Amino acid sequence: MKSKAEILNALPKVIGHRGAAGHAPENTLASIRKAAGLGARFVEVDATLTCDDEVIILHDSDLGRTTNGHGPVLLSRLEELRKLDAGAWFSKAYREEKIPTLRELTSLLKELGLGLNLEIKPTIGWQIPTAEKIADELADYWPDELPLLVSSFIPESLPIIAQRLPHLPLGYLTSAIPPDWQTRMRGYGASSLHCAWPFVTEQVVQDVHAEGYKLLAYTVNDTEVATRLYGWGVDGLFSDYPDRLLALSPEQGS
Repeated sequence: MKSKAEILNALPKVIGHRGAAGHAPENTLASIRKAAGLGARFVEVDATLTCDDEVIILHDSDLGRTTNGHGPVLLSRLEELRKLDAGAWFSKAYREEKIPTLRELTSLLKELGLGLNLEIKPTIGWQIPTAEKIADELADYWPDELPLLVSSFIPESLPIIAQRLPHLPLGYLTSAIPPDWQTRMRGYGASSLHCAWPFVTEQVVQDVHAEGYKLLAYTVNDTEVATRLYGWGVDGLFSDYPDRLLALSPEQGS
């Protein structure tokens, strides 16, 4: 079992956002395979809960944007979701791509040898049961050899993971960095701060590092932006096009 320090040290400079969301339908197994094929060693996906207590990989609380279904995910059973097309909205080449479960995703990551940033993305009102179920599943079958970082915009989710899986590092997700971020990081037990890239400054990077935390920024698809952020010392960037950032220099993917 990897320690927090080992997992954090394994974080590469480039993390595929929702797999490789610029190249394949986000949060699908096809997107994960594409990210790996492009050279990514770490990917980020979103996990949420169905009405029959199954953990699936999907960003939105509603099905309409990335599937041919409609309505709240939380009111749908896994059996129903299995019938949906989660790829055709992106392109005909991905027609019949399915919404994966966390277990299916884990199996593929093990096969490909990819690390994961798992974002807990609960339907608001179901923060606690979503985090509890995800924690249970990770404790049950997550491979010890694969690095795993769990993050969330929802602070209530993080202590649940910390209690049940104390060896895992946690990421606090935000858009703009709040003025009391140090207090929040300590309170949530977080090891990394994840924010929207326009809110990153060189001073912010220095301040976060001075407190002993990692700083990751999302979602960076422009190489000029990436070069500037790397120059400031940002520890990792989430990208829909990981190949663009990996191409900046051989070191960026290591």
